[in-house]
Amino acid sequence: MANLAYATPCGTATIIPARTQAQRRMAALREMDADVHAALVRDMTVLRQYEPGQRAAEALYTATIGQQNAETAFAMAVASSVRGDDLAVVGAHFRQWVLLAQGHLVSDLVDLCDDGQRVTFGRRK
Repeated sequence: MANLAYATPCGTATIIPARTQAQRRMAALREMDADVHAALVRDMTVLRQYEPGQRAAEALYTATIGQQNAETAFAMAVASSVRGDDLAVVGAHFRQWVLLAQGHLVSDLVDLCDDGQRVTFGRRK
């Protein structure tokens, strides 16, 4: 992609270089993270092009399967709850798991988009 030149108010021009692959990936991750967060808050479904729709919360859990760090964080949250730890401790472990799971889900969805598949979010029926 060519550089884009924009005129400035004083009559000169500024050149905006094309995004690198890393910059494009980071922008896609930021946008998808915001979309996933909204889908989780609104209890929406994640619709992948070649797969059936899935509740956002289920997709969050599914994204952690096989991810050792997320599975360990989930096990810590469960163990903490079973031990009867303070709610703040249980909540901290659960929050750690949610952050890891959301990161994995966002990365998976961006990878699908990079492969040319469509990912959308919809209301539950």
